[in-house]
Amino acid sequence: MARTFTYPRPRPRGLLGRKLEADEQLVLGTGLICGLVIAWLITSIFLKIAAFALIAGASTWAVLAPYKGRTFLKWFEIHRTYKALLRDGSLLYKSKAPFAGQFVDGRRVPVNVPAGVPQSMDWFSARTTFGEIAIVLQPHELMFTAAIEVEGQRDFGSLDTEDKEALVRAYEHLLKTTADSGGRIRRIQWISRVMPTDPNAHARDAAARRDARSPMWLQQSYDELIRQVAVTAEDRRLILTVGIPYTADLMAEARRYTTLHEGYAITLGQEIEAFIRALGRSQLRHVRNLDEPGLSSYVHHAYDPSHWIDDTTGMDRVTCWPAVLDARDKKHMLSRSWEASGDGWYSMTAWVKQLPVFPVGLNFLAPLLLYIQDIIFSVSVVMDLVPTDQAITEAMADATNELGQADKRAGKIEDPREQKAQSASVGTMRDIANGAAGTRLAAWITVTSPNLETLRRDADTIRAASTRAGLRLEWCDEEHYRAFANTLPFAAGLIKERRW
Repeated sequence: MARTFTYPRPRPRGLLGRKLEADEQLVLGTGLICGLVIAWLITSIFLKIAAFALIAGASTWAVLAPYKGRTFLKWFEIHRTYKALLRDGSLLYKSKAPFAGQFVDGRRVPVNVPAGVPQSMDWFSARTTFGEIAIVLQPHELMFTAAIEVEGQRDFGSLDTEDKEALVRAYEHLLKTTADSGGRIRRIQWISRVMPTDPNAHARDAAARRDARSPMWLQQSYDELIRQVAVTAEDRRLILTVGIPYTADLMAEARRYTTLHEGYAITLGQEIEAFIRALGRSQLRHVRNLDEPGLSSYVHHAYDPSHWIDDTTGMDRVTCWPAVLDARDKKHMLSRSWEASGDGWYSMTAWVKQLPVFPVGLNFLAPLLLYIQDIIFSVSVVMDLVPTDQAITEAMADATNELGQADKRAGKIEDPREQKAQSASVGTMRDIANGAAGTRLAAWITVTSPNLETLRRDADTIRAASTRAGLRLEWCDEEHYRAFANTLPFAAGLIKERRW
């Protein structure tokens, strides 16, 4: 029997088990206090009840009730932030790289970064056995990130069920050992980048460069080589970003060296090198480390797909950003680089609001990742790795919540969806007890096109493919600038939790 994965169906929750953010707590508390004050000032009992119910009910509705896929308070904050950034001009970014210059020793002067991208980032390099790698310190997130390019099993779809399950178990082992090994890596981001290419470009270039005066044996040898070159219509890249929290323990370890900069480079380099060595056991092939030119080239390519990923000439932490980024439109954002020949590239980003609510097979994402052609898009999945002890505590709380909210009154048929959610939560708790570490994840999809008409068509294609894969999307209107950054290799897209 083929292995299947089942995700519990999200259900509306009340205050029980609902984590409220600071602004939500403020609105609820203010509504409750105002309701009590108004009820105290009014003399009529009927008006007391009506006023308290109106004020407290309105604040509760604004915080907890679904509204256009989110809540009224969430949309209020999105509108407020969008209008504030629109007023101060932050949504129209123009790079200062041409005017920043550099110091005599070659160091580049930091420049401003687009809205939505982590601010005040500090880049430095670390050495590993597998080559130099760029490490980015994000002070506001209290996290270091580094990116590597990997390659999975090419013929995964043609394998039989047993081999597929073995690969999945190897991947599960990688997550578990990373979470429970006592190492410092606590966040992983997978980015699948798909770009259409010309499969006949090599053959045309060879024909144009052919020298008729060359020996016949050389021409025949090259013709044979061209026939053996495997060329596809899409270039697919898999980027793996690791996140290491900035902690007091890490700082104490770095202080053992001559400088703090050197200490971070050595300590984090050793941690990343150990992680790369573990990739082989999960059937992932390490392709290369993204050093500063490589990471900068990838970031620049994300904003301008006409810039090839492997073209690292002149790329660094200053030139990686686009020349212009216009996010003033609510429905999309426009980016343009200095070498762009057209008006620029239009991008839209959606977040995956719901994973499949029915059993799916191992290849359930194939309609999105494999069957789409002639579209430039990125799929980013960010995972917080939770140690087993922490994961089983959260799973027990979730199972208790599901069982406590179930309506099991005598004579009432229990909702089968509730039964399914209960079984899933209990099964998750048992899986963790059997050795599986927990993960907290968020997924994002960015579509990029050369014009608006193509962008709308490509977005509809991505939505249709996501529906076939069992995913539900929501386009991030008024915050595409922020959501786009979640598909860059900076391990963003999850709320920071101080569990480290």
